[in-house]
Amino acid sequence: MKKLMTNILLAAAISLAFKWRYKLLNAILGNDSIRKMSVRAAMNIPGVKERLIQGAFRK
Repeated sequence: MKKLMTNILLAAAISLAFKWRYKLLNAILGNDSIRKMSVRAAMNIPGVKERLIQGAFRK
């Protein structure tokens, strides 16, 4: 019974997060320090930095 309730609460939390994903993302990235950390982390992912540079300096 406890496992069932946990699964239901988890499903509800995921559903709400998906429903309000853009509001949550705007709230999180509205903070300067969190935005800087997320950009820094994204630049450490292989291939992301190269694609961004190629897109920025494409003729």
